[in-house]
Amino acid sequence: MSSRPDIKSEEWDLSLIPDLTGKIALVTGANSSVGIGWNIAHQLALKGAKVYFGARNLDKAENAIAEVKKTSPSIPNGNLAPFVADMTDYKQIKTSADALVSREERLDILINNAGVLPRPLDLDKHGISVSLSINHLAPFALTVALLPLLKKTAAKHPGVRIVTLSSATHTTVPQTARYDSVEAFNNDFGGTDNMEFNYVRYGYSKLANILFAKHLQKKLDSDGIAGVSLAVHPGAVKTDGAVQFAGEQVHLLNGAVTPLQGAITPIYAATASEVWAEKGRYAAGYIVPFGVLSPDEESSLAKDPALAEELWVTSEKVVDGIVAS
Repeated sequence: MSSRPDIKSEEWDLSLIPDLTGKIALVTGANSSVGIGWNIAHQLALKGAKVYFGARNLDKAENAIAEVKKTSPSIPNGNLAPFVADMTDYKQIKTSADALVSREERLDILINNAGVLPRPLDLDKHGISVSLSINHLAPFALTVALLPLLKKTAAKHPGVRIVTLSSATHTTVPQTARYDSVEAFNNDFGGTDNMEFNYVRYGYSKLANILFAKHLQKKLDSDGIAGVSLAVHPGAVKTDGAVQFAGEQVHLLNGAVTPLQGAITPIYAATASEVWAEKGRYAAGYIVPFGVLSPDEESSLAKDPALAEELWVTSEKVVDGIVAS
C-alpha cells in the first residue's frame, strides 16, 4: 500500500497490463535480459504488442530477441523486431528512425530507456559530455525523428505514449544548473572523476529527461498529437550495469529491486488506461514506483518551464547541427 494521497492507494503490477494486440512499441536499451529495457519489451510482447528491441548493433538486438523466444516461445516471431541505433550517433539515430517511419503504419509506445550510469566526465566525438549525450540528446533526437509516425498513429488511435526514464538523482542537481550551451552540458559540478560529482552529473542528465518529457508534452499538444509524455523513476534497480558501477560497494544494492520489478513503473506509464483517460492529471507527469504519479518528488528545477524550454532549444540546435554536418 502507498501512503501517498496523490492518485491511488494500490500499487500497480504486471498482471494489470492491458491487451496490447495490434499496437507497436519501441524500447531503447532492450539488449540485455538483466536490464530494465529488455524486461519492458518482453512484457509488452507478452501482451500482444509488436515490439522493436533497441540496441546499438544488430547482434545485440537479435540476441535479445532470441532470449525472448527462448523464454516465451508462444510470442509470434513477427511481433519481435530489431531496432539498431548507436545512441552516440545522432545521424544513425535519425536514419533508423526515418526507416521505421517509412516501414510502419503506427507507433503507439516509445520508451526511452537506453542510458549510461554515473561516470567520469568524458566527451564524445562532438565534444559533448557522454552522460548528457547518451542520456538526453540521444532520446531527444530519436523522439523528434519519430514524431511524424506518432502523430499519424494518434490521429487514428489517440493516446500514444512517450515514456522517458529518469531518476530520483535529479534532485542532487544544484540550483545554478543551466542548459543554455554545450559548455553548460559539460559542467563538471566540482570535479571530473569523483564519485560525488559523477553522481551529480548523472542527476543533471536525469533532470534533463524530466524537463524534456514536460516540454515534449507542450509540443504534442501544440501539434495536435493526442498523446501523453511522461518521465519515470523506475526505482533503485539491480541491473548488470548497476552491479558493475557499484564495484566493491555492491552491498549498497541490497535493497534494490530486480530488473523486472524496475520495468513495472515504465510499463504502467506506457499502458495503464487511466494515464490517457485522465490526461489532464498525468500529462507531463513524473511517475515513481510502482505506478504512482508524484509531483512532490520532483525538484524545483524539474518544474521550471523556462529551463525546459532552454534545454529544448539548445538540444535542437546541437542535434540538428550534428545531423546536418
